Amino acid sequence: MRLRMKKITPSALKNLIAESRLLEADGIGPKVVEAPNGKIIHKLFRRKRWLSSALFYPYAVRFANNARRLDSLGFNTVEVLEIAHCRSCGYHLLSYEKVSGCSMRDLVKESPTKEQFIELGQFIAQLHQRGVYFRSLHLGNVLRNENNQLVLIDIADMQFFRRPLSASQRLRNFRPLLNRPDDRQLISTENWHALVSAYGNLAALETSSITAIKALGDERLTRG
Repeated sequence: MRLRMKKITPSALKNLIAESRLLEADGIGPKVVEAPNGKIIHKLFRRKRWLSSALFYPYAVRFANNARRLDSLGFNTVEVLEIAHCRSCGYHLLSYEKVSGCSMRDLVKESPTKEQFIELGQFIAQLHQRGVYFRSLHLGNVLRNENNQLVLIDIADMQFFRRPLSASQRLRNFRPLLNRPDDRQLISTENWHALVSAYGNLAALETSSITAIKALGDERLTRG
């Protein structure tokens, strides 16, 4: 079901932020806050450039549409409750139910196992086979929920294709997993090979393509 865009006044937006717990911010202001009840996450989007695609297709709307598409494909993600726009402030506000669980990043930090990376490789293969290109794919945006299921968050930057991703798209989509230095420290070469092998067992790819993905990780992990 598509959500109707609501209006929010500057004072109402200011009060909402003041009453909530700050989770993420940048040099301009808050980006993610948690409601006082701890059950709702409010994500704030603003257009960084006057002329951009966000003028016609706001990131909050993309996020909500992506959540609906992922759900239709059988992937677990957040449940969007509301979208609002504060025109005078230039903000869009998106609210969704907080996912109870732990990110793969935190799980690996606490107790890294090869099985975690095998499962992640299988999960990524399922995304790619169903035509999902998740540009923000990294260990912090994949959660394990209370039901032991993997859940995608921070899903505004995503594309959907009617066919499985091409070999070049798949290779590019693995890069975000290796972009963060702290994540590279968590992913050993052995675990990367386990992830890629599990991925290759589900993905219908030529051996050369799997080798390229494995080499990508080897090069980035060796460099540190």
